[in-house]
Amino acid sequence: MQPALRAIRLPFDVPYYAQVASPGLGRAIFDEGMNARLDPRWVESGAETAEEYAYWCGRACGPACVKMCVEALGGERRSLMDWVRAGLWRGGYLVEKDEHGNPIEVGWLHRALAELVRAAGFQALPQPVALNDFPRCIQEGSLLIASVSYELGQENHAVTHKGGHLVVVVGANFHGDMLEEIVINNPSGRSEELRANAHVPTGRFKAGYSGRCIVVAQMAAGQ
Repeated sequence: MQPALRAIRLPFDVPYYAQVASPGLGRAIFDEGMNARLDPRWVESGAETAEEYAYWCGRACGPACVKMCVEALGGERRSLMDWVRAGLWRGGYLVEKDEHGNPIEVGWLHRALAELVRAAGFQALPQPVALNDFPRCIQEGSLLIASVSYELGQENHAVTHKGGHLVVVVGANFHGDMLEEIVINNPSGRSEELRANAHVPTGRFKAGYSGRCIVVAQMAAGQ
């Protein structure tokens, strides 16, 4: 007899937001060279120009995750670009230079993203989180913004590195005592199945997981 499937989910709904205003264009923009300025819904991102949108939509995984978490906990609704600008104001997007002075984009600092969540009225702590601790965090009502490879959002694509992209962990699935899948909201998922409530096999998730999260939750009583 096969062991029963056991699903663990957060005790509240988590809205889904993509990095791109037209989620169905994610594959075309990220993988096929489509100019994001041609996205017909770019204005919905809150960008002032199509050029601003085109630059940031490929770099907005962190703000998209903050937006999902804040709204899930009952916080304010802001546009994606509002969150991007708030993060930039805090120095949250790191660009370094190589030995020749050329810019190298490192990406969003977990510290700055956590500051955005705390400024919205919630707890947020960047820290290492073991994969086996995900179910406990979920059962306690904590959202996890996890650092993973963007390759988790691509079908039939090997995972070749860890980190560099951010997703929101919203659940976990077990077969018996075995953690079989991590359920995520992935702002850069190329297909509908890999965006909201995407089921990622544990082994595949582990291959792309850096080991670090931002743990987001309601403020404890008295804080």
